[in-house]
Amino acid sequence: MNQEIIFDTTTVGGGFLVGMLTGYFLRKLLKLVLFALGGVLSILLYLQYQGLITMNMDKIQNIIDKVITTIPKAIPIISQMEDKLNIVPYGIGDLTIPFLGSLAAGITTGFLRG
Repeated sequence: MNQEIIFDTTTVGGGFLVGMLTGYFLRKLLKLVLFALGGVLSILLYLQYQGLITMNMDKIQNIIDKVITTIPKAIPIISQMEDKLNIVPYGIGDLTIPFLGSLAAGITTGFLRG
């Protein structure tokens, strides 16, 4: 009984800690990427305003539309991976549900705190 409590505590606590660190890292990475993207776009808009360059906004809009429609198609759907999930060893379900639940809570907390 005592070993089960220790196992459950380390599983949930470890999952939460890993999730919190992952969420914190993702938030910082997202901030950095958006900062760089905003800087590049503001420089391009300034150069266009000064008349040094010209931008074809229709082409830019078409590229953005293609990217936005391609991204959801690139994300794998779990139902397509159903055959691969059946290979999971026996007893791992006891580990995954508490671990993934605490991992999700940790990612959310880390992302909000970052």
